[in-house]
Amino acid sequence: MDPNDDQQRLDERAKRQEWRHALDRSADLRAAGDPTDPTAVAATPPPPPAAPAPDPLAAVEPAPFGAAAAVPAPPASAAEPDPVALAQPLAQPAHVADPADLVLAARGLRVAFSGNEILHGVDLDAPRGGVLALVGPSGCGKTTLLRSINRLTELAPTATIGGQILFDGADVYAGGTDLNLLRRRVGMVFQQPNPFPMTIFDNVAFAIREQAKRRPSRGELMPQVADVLQRAGLWDEVKDNLDRNALSLSGGQQQRLCIARTLAANPEVILMDEPCSALDPRSTARIEELIVQLAGSLTIVIVTHNLAQAKRIADYAAYLLNGDLIEQGIAQQVFEDPANQSTRDFVAGMFG
Repeated sequence: MDPNDDQQRLDERAKRQEWRHALDRSADLRAAGDPTDPTAVAATPPPPPAAPAPDPLAAVEPAPFGAAAAVPAPPASAAEPDPVALAQPLAQPAHVADPADLVLAARGLRVAFSGNEILHGVDLDAPRGGVLALVGPSGCGKTTLLRSINRLTELAPTATIGGQILFDGADVYAGGTDLNLLRRRVGMVFQQPNPFPMTIFDNVAFAIREQAKRRPSRGELMPQVADVLQRAGLWDEVKDNLDRNALSLSGGQQQRLCIARTLAANPEVILMDEPCSALDPRSTARIEELIVQLAGSLTIVIVTHNLAQAKRIADYAAYLLNGDLIEQGIAQQVFEDPANQSTRDFVAGMFG
């Protein structure tokens, strides 16, 4: 079975879960394990055939931020260099945070589907503030790692997950985790824009209404909706037509509306899975500018196949290959002076 087909089905299921959650106004009041909560589908992965044993990798002290990890052998055949990957990096954004202040961390993370392990004991650090880019060739586990952060991976019934994802020091896979709260604090923007089939105003107002103790009026919501649309760089384009159906917007506008909808929940982290891959160059530039602006006030973790894009927007970078995290650190160091030969080959466009 084609892994891309599996990923597409998982994308569609995650989007359906998001839509069903948005329609359920009582979801915020239910615990994560409540079977009536659509976001808790498959929340408990199927048990392994043998009795679980402590993962030795989870107890190993991770290497310091910026250190190279052990390297698997590079692919036997090299592809022609990608001209995009050879683009020169621009000056780094000015909002680089303290690498010692971690908002997210993976420790010994292992993920398998139907017994086929995709991630092999990954240790990842995500400093608070700025943009962390996950890069690597297709099929290396970037998207699986991203989706594991706010527990979207477990929506696949065959998924099994080991190790830890620490968010502000707490393991998100611990028993009793409120998935609704987790997915508000760690928002998600998908590869394909997925606005709800309602007005622009209502798309943004949904998250605000969900968190209110009483249903606010349109007048009460308007200042917050306007503020979020301004932060998403969309206000000037839609302010005179907020009752327009969101599905009638262009692809780039829909993606910025999805970002605005995510921002309306006041997240601390936003996960982005190739948010520009379906957009034209002009819309891509707008999204990249927006990402850099937002990173001054929250943390963004982005998966991208576009190395030139990663060089333009990332403060930090993590390079994965065949399910292993090979190298991570300050983006300029990873892209210009990597410590690992495999990283150097990838950045030079020799494969991937």
